[in-house]
Amino acid sequence: MKEIPIFDISGQTVGKELLDIEISGVNKDVLHRYVVAYLANQRQGNASTKTRGEVSGSGRKPWRQKGTGRARVGSVRNPVWRHGGVVFGPRRNRDYRQDIPAKMKKKALGDALKVRIAEAKIALIDLSGIAPQPKTKPLVLFLKNTGLIDTKILFVLDKNDARRQVIIKSLRNIKNVEYCYADQMNPYGILKNDMLIAQREAFPLLKQSLGVLNV
Repeated sequence: MKEIPIFDISGQTVGKELLDIEISGVNKDVLHRYVVAYLANQRQGNASTKTRGEVSGSGRKPWRQKGTGRARVGSVRNPVWRHGGVVFGPRRNRDYRQDIPAKMKKKALGDALKVRIAEAKIALIDLSGIAPQPKTKPLVLFLKNTGLIDTKILFVLDKNDARRQVIIKSLRNIKNVEYCYADQMNPYGILKNDMLIAQREAFPLLKQSLGVLNV
């Protein structure tokens, strides 16, 4: 049985949630494959160099083949020359995308959450007391009071909360803080940050990602 603390906006512990879950069976190979594929899928693949047929320059032979004492050369666009073409350089529209099976994605997400639970690096926050207007200061004080002000944090928000835009505007100027909706969580974002703080209303989706439905 694992305990997940619940904080209020001031940083005080106001309760806890219990998870009847075994932190075992974490597959590091699946996590590694997911992270590699995720980063590969972020690459645009639009780097491009010019071949000798694309660089500017005359096609005229710079000097005659024999009799000058210099090395023979046929074009100023020769890759050996400065400002010449590039041999075997990157070409535009390269696709770095790697596909991952849906079951592997689901397994990776659950395992990433298990890693954070095992490290006691996951908590819930009750944002019912947040101001109706965007204010960064209360959330900064929350991080200071919980000792997380210099920690890389991923806030997981409830997509159905009517105050979600107020919460996002209050979070987005804080250093080392990222945010996403509960249905947009991915293993890379969880592992990249040192702490996961989920809105209390988003906890059922976290349990669903862990495969815990009857808690």
